[in-house]
Amino acid sequence: MGMTNRQFQGFIRALLSIAKQALKETPDNGTLKELVEVLQATLEDGTE
Repeated sequence: MGMTNRQFQGFIRALLSIAKQALKETPDNGTLKELVEVLQATLEDGTE
């Protein structure tokens, strides 16, 4: 059984929220910054 677009976006939003919180705790983490950018871009691409 597959995931709907809405479910996928919810999953990405949850990951993005967690990654942003982790970035607040370690603002110099380049890997987290990149992850946040990728997740944000994924959400933006899915809303077009």
